[in-house]
Amino acid sequence: MTTKLTAKQEEILAFMVEYEAANDNMPTAVVIARHFGYASANSASEHLQALVRTGRLERLEGQVGFRFTRTAPCADPQA
Repeated sequence: MTTKLTAKQEEILAFMVEYEAANDNMPTAVVIARHFGYASANSASEHLQALVRTGRLERLEGQVGFRFTRTAPCADPQA
């Protein structure tokens, strides 16, 4: 299920795409929080969970990380 992303979700997803391309791995919630100036990783984690709910990310089974879903576009084509 894919739904329209909020502006902040779009920003975070775009950052994740760029980070993954440059570093060959996904950013952690701490890295995302630091990049966006959040006081804690909890805010970033909430955005990551929202991206999972919208179908843009999926949790890696048995791991802490995420990956981009293969069934949904990384970026919203309406943006």
